[in-house]
Amino acid sequence: MLHAAIQKRFASGGRGAFALDIAFDAPPQGVTILFGPSGSGKTTTLRAVAGIVTPDAGRIALGAHVFFDSQTHINLSIQQRRIGFVFQDYALFPHLTAEENVAFGVRHGNVRARGERAREWLALFKLSSAANRRPRTLSGGEQQRVALARALASEPQLLLLDEPLSAVDAATRAELLAEIANAQRQTRIPFLYVTHNHAEALRLGDHLLVLHEGRIAQEGAPLDVFNRPHSAPVARAVGTENIFAGRVISHREAAGITLIEVGEGCRIEATYNALPAGMPLTVGVRAEDILIARERITQTSARNVLAGTITKLSQEDARSELLVTSSGVNFKVSITPATVAELGLQTGDQVYLLIKARAFHLIT
Repeated sequence: MLHAAIQKRFASGGRGAFALDIAFDAPPQGVTILFGPSGSGKTTTLRAVAGIVTPDAGRIALGAHVFFDSQTHINLSIQQRRIGFVFQDYALFPHLTAEENVAFGVRHGNVRARGERAREWLALFKLSSAANRRPRTLSGGEQQRVALARALASEPQLLLLDEPLSAVDAATRAELLAEIANAQRQTRIPFLYVTHNHAEALRLGDHLLVLHEGRIAQEGAPLDVFNRPHSAPVARAVGTENIFAGRVISHREAAGITLIEVGEGCRIEATYNALPAGMPLTVGVRAEDILIARERITQTSARNVLAGTITKLSQEDARSELLVTSSGVNFKVSITPATVAELGLQTGDQVYLLIKARAFHLIT
């Protein structure tokens, strides 16, 4: 398990002073997401764990291996920590081929053995055909795959990833997410992953930390945090939408419809997308884009009419918030207090949710 307690104060600059004061435990395997807006301390946390930034106080350890301890004056060098780091801008050596870049990360063996190991890592990321090409001839996605292979070729005990997919297109991002998840399963080491992208957090994350102004504002399973923010800063960070991880079931292209399953058995119709059947995806729908009815309505333009039960009802200012559970999936619904009164809505009532296919949108 990675334990990190980091206190670091930066002197006042153009944007004022910034203080990082966090403490967390990341699982010994899986992907821990550092999530939050720019300037919240995500990258600084990674840099402190890596040894690039020295905390003013605290303790950082992976199991029994202590990287930093202010009380016992331990502060291992970057090389001693055996940590892999994947940067947003790839940081490849431009004069080396893809294979040579990866071989540079291999810690042991002669030139031949290191080359063989490099080719194995390139194959894992489907880059065997690019082994002899230099970075300038590779696409952004290919360069990031090389960077990932090089970081893992060093046999690290922990991998840090700082918004590694921010510079690639949506299709490449979907492919790389699957490859990163596969790499984590194969290496069985903890990944600490910085992003502000909902889909990346939901697709990869086993545990999520929301950072706000240098503090951990909330942590937990990604879906739980996104759907149940505990504070206004977290709500702003994760958005007010319903966000669901799901998979493509089928398409009716001529009708402009894609059938998606979210949760365990809740099927929705959304606007057509070209993702193949079985592909994991993330969809969102705004709470105010969901209509609520007492009775099932059949003659409607809404493609989704979902039966559910009101499990929570609260009022804030001029807005009422409902939590409606349908087929095990929780939908947040935002309506006016007048609607609550006119329909006589109460917790425990059976209702129907009306949602247009177009209201569901793919989050990338």
